[in-house]
Amino acid sequence: MFNKAITATTLTSEVADRLFSNISDSNTPDKSFLATLRALLRNRLPQYETVQITCECREFSENTISAVSASERVNLYIPDAVRNPNPQGFNIHIVYAQQTATNADMLEIIKAGAGTEYSFIKNYVQLERLHMFFARKAKALFYTDADARNTIIFIEKMELKHFHALQMMIVKYLPSLFADAPLTETETALLKSTGNKSASEYESLIESFAKDLDIRAEIIRSKLTGFETVHERDRRVEVQRNIESCQDEYERLLSLLRDAGNKMQDLKYTLAGLDSVIGQEDDSELMEYFICNKRLTLIRAEGTSIEFIVHGYADIYDEDAFDKYASNQSSFLYENLSASKSKEQMEKLYRAIFSDRKYKLRLCAAYNADIRNGLTPLRDYSFPSESSTYLPNPHIQRHGCIGGYRERFAEHMQRRDYVGAIDQAVVSARNLNFHDSTVISKFVTKLSTTGTKCIEKSDGTLLSPHEAIRELEGA
Repeated sequence: MFNKAITATTLTSEVADRLFSNISDSNTPDKSFLATLRALLRNRLPQYETVQITCECREFSENTISAVSASERVNLYIPDAVRNPNPQGFNIHIVYAQQTATNADMLEIIKAGAGTEYSFIKNYVQLERLHMFFARKAKALFYTDADARNTIIFIEKMELKHFHALQMMIVKYLPSLFADAPLTETETALLKSTGNKSASEYESLIESFAKDLDIRAEIIRSKLTGFETVHERDRRVEVQRNIESCQDEYERLLSLLRDAGNKMQDLKYTLAGLDSVIGQEDDSELMEYFICNKRLTLIRAEGTSIEFIVHGYADIYDEDAFDKYASNQSSFLYENLSASKSKEQMEKLYRAIFSDRKYKLRLCAAYNADIRNGLTPLRDYSFPSESSTYLPNPHIQRHGCIGGYRERFAEHMQRRDYVGAIDQAVVSARNLNFHDSTVISKFVTKLSTTGTKCIEKSDGTLLSPHEAIRELEGA
């Protein structure tokens, strides 16, 4: 292994760099590796492929090394170019250190960590045979990826003789390029010469490769091949792209045409169905429902919405909840009552309505039902005279709250069940939620103070809350 630096060869001259622009080096100690690669790959490497030999020194102080864990030191020793190699080319990356403290630790850590989940080279495998081959020359570790396009060599120290010796196994670093083109005798001799103590044989052989190659002619040939038809070839690429663009546009417009045809047919079917429904002169189901249901008052119908009032009784509630709060005269059912009503009197009235069902409490509520926008309770509604014997349901009148009835209304509307949808408003108007203390406390205040004849006896007679209490007390 010679220590002479090979700094200038015909194969690494400025002219050769233009010819072999796809075979390059970076930070190498001399030009021998680059010259050897160009000599061996000149007829083996496709023009569109690249090969690069890179050397990188990784040097850290003992304090830096000792401050991090073993898995973290793996990442210290692996350069960015190794982590993210050129995916389009072949790469030979030699990593070394010059300080004893660093290089010994580097080989130990890499050997222990490479191939594990903690390493950036976890997808690489070790070339154990190369490790054994170089063991007598230098301590080194060799790794290659699954496609054998990227080789990483970790070497304990980098001297010229080691750098030259690493060239002896170029075929092992780039096996796919030599698979169909084995080494000739002269090429084998060139590789063996890198292990000699003298550089003379290597220099002689590397120049013989250059003499066999008319570099000037090769440059002209490689650079001017197809030059005279470059315009036509560029134009061909442009025309091909235009054809593809036109084809894409044609397919897009054809797809739009098909979609428009299908949509037009669907709309025609829909139109026929709508004409069939519109053409029916008989009363609709919704119309019959409003006509037959005497407790519904239609106020107005405009476009897709109708405004209406529901009249009914307070007969939908949780009886257990009512009994719980009615039995407790400290509950919200007895807050803010009229001064003329005692808690005992109000409890009798409550139970006559909600427990004994001796009386019925009349409630009313106003809504807007829109086919598109859903069911909307109308707050603070100004009720007409026909609602004068009903108390507005406090959930709707004061708070505009209808709970889950809104969703059920939408479900019926989706099925075009308009009667079922309106019925959700009818049900919500009859509902009192005794768990809602905010609403009910205001409601009982209204019940204890109002003079509205909103309480109905079994014979249809209407009483005010005050009259009902007097009757319950036998007055």
